[in-house]
Amino acid sequence: MTATDATRPSRVPMRAMLLGGIIPSLPLLVVVPLLAWAAAGEWAGVSAALGAVISITVFALGIFGIRGVLAGPTATTMAGAFLVFLLQMAVLGAVIWSLGQTTWLEITPLAIGFIIVGLVFQVGLVVGYLRSRAGLDVVVPTPDRADV
Repeated sequence: MTATDATRPSRVPMRAMLLGGIIPSLPLLVVVPLLAWAAAGEWAGVSAALGAVISITVFALGIFGIRGVLAGPTATTMAGAFLVFLLQMAVLGAVIWSLGQTTWLEITPLAIGFIIVGLVFQVGLVVGYLRSRAGLDVVVPTPDRADV
């Protein structure tokens, strides 16, 4: 490790995570509502589109929470990320419940759009995080390898 590596702040993979989640989710903003519209009518398509947009918005905002978690102590990273996820689920549950009280919205296509886009976003989020991390190439000395 050089002096510049030691003084350089650690890179939080927020951008890679955000792009990893949003890019695969964007086509679903069109595909899921079209499928719902074809299967159950125009209000089903509108409801599915609303579910997809809400899902992307809440999960994208959750990345800012993840940024704070990753800036904290390493020992609490997984617990903090899980807490951010639980908070996102609570917000989304409250939003879906409140939208379900309306007369024009169809809750099943909304929930299906939300779930499909949310799962794709979460998978993209993990892939983006894993791609942003730098691997270590460490050779551990062993008793039979004295040349290391």
